[in-house]
Amino acid sequence: MFKNILLIAFLLACGQAVEAQVIFRSLEDAWKYADAHNITILTAKYEAEKALYSKRTSYSALLPQVNGTASYTDNIQLPVTIIPGGLLSPNSPGGPISFGQQYAYAAGIAAQMSILNLQSIYNAQIAKQTEELNKVSLANNRKTVYQQVATQFYSYLLMQEAYRLARQSASTADSVFQSVGNKYKEGTVNEANVDVSKLNFERAQQNEISARYQMLTASNNLKGILNLSVKDSLVIESSLSDNLQLETTASFQKDPAILLADYQQRISLSQYRAANGAFAPTLNILYNYAAQRFDKTLEPFSGAIGAAGWFPAQYWSLQASIPIFSSGSRLFLSKRSKIAWNESVAQYENAQKQSAINDENIRLNYEKAVAVLGKTKDVMNLSFDNYTHISYRYEGGIESIESRLNAFKDYIDYQNQYLNSLSDMLVQLYQLKIRQQSF
Repeated sequence: MFKNILLIAFLLACGQAVEAQVIFRSLEDAWKYADAHNITILTAKYEAEKALYSKRTSYSALLPQVNGTASYTDNIQLPVTIIPGGLLSPNSPGGPISFGQQYAYAAGIAAQMSILNLQSIYNAQIAKQTEELNKVSLANNRKTVYQQVATQFYSYLLMQEAYRLARQSASTADSVFQSVGNKYKEGTVNEANVDVSKLNFERAQQNEISARYQMLTASNNLKGILNLSVKDSLVIESSLSDNLQLETTASFQKDPAILLADYQQRISLSQYRAANGAFAPTLNILYNYAAQRFDKTLEPFSGAIGAAGWFPAQYWSLQASIPIFSSGSRLFLSKRSKIAWNESVAQYENAQKQSAINDENIRLNYEKAVAVLGKTKDVMNLSFDNYTHISYRYEGGIESIESRLNAFKDYIDYQNQYLNSLSDMLVQLYQLKIRQQSF
């Protein structure tokens, strides 16, 4: 029995561990996860949903407004009025007299509809455009988050490659350091050669440590973007070579930044028109129906007793409002709205030009980065081959220990140049890949 309990507890623990583990096999997997969990994207989705209901609220203002009313009054003490003698009849002595009944009932219905109100019409249009703006804003936020995810994803792969090279260099530097140490004990090399070999070894170890911790930091940064906790397990089952393949002939998609600027200038135009709508007259149609009943007994739903019947009244009307003067505030608001519209149009035109320039630069920078990376990788490999040849010649007594140590130092320098070029290429790679995405 106790063994069964332990087995169940172990299986539950394993199940919890599996639930907390997230595995990415590609950058696209990380993007897909971000769509469902990143807080910026989720907030943008909520804003888009709120904008939908704001639009419906504005459109509902154009519909008829219907209200029903009902009231009940208990005249606890009827008011007394002094009547002059003979006013009601020749034989009337006059004096105080009460009018009315103790209970009064009233019910009615009122309807109103705006026939002409330019401001309400343009406000509804603004609400609709704002809804579209929020959708585009969601796309723009997704683009920004995709860039953040790609930065950390590729940083992890870059540091993984740097860690691999650093471990390889550290192993080589260690063997050189041991060899030079033995030669020093034999008296064939001097202490300066030992110091240089140790310096190369320490430098390679430093690169190894730095790459390892930067890789872990990139993993944690990616967790933060994806709304994971620091205790969650994040596994990237992807190699650098798998991510360097890209179809460069694919066309660029519509830039969300341009769409955002477009809807902003549309909203500004509608706001300008709404401001001018304040100068236009408004026209409303109204209908009202009301009924009253007075009774001496509290019987609101009984049949009419004597004069206790319902007295209906109804009417309809047209109401026109023509603005004449309001201290110039409407004129100033109109001028301000026009300036805002002109500003948004200029920003939209600039966004179009800037996006085209950015797209062209992305292509150029990617082509340059790929070409430079190829050269720096060739130089690094040639430098390692040169070190290998010099090492063989040193073992054969042809080259000096100084040449071997300098060749290894050059290899480390070229290795760093390769990693810098690889970093630049990865940045240009994800910029190009993002522009090929449809948000």
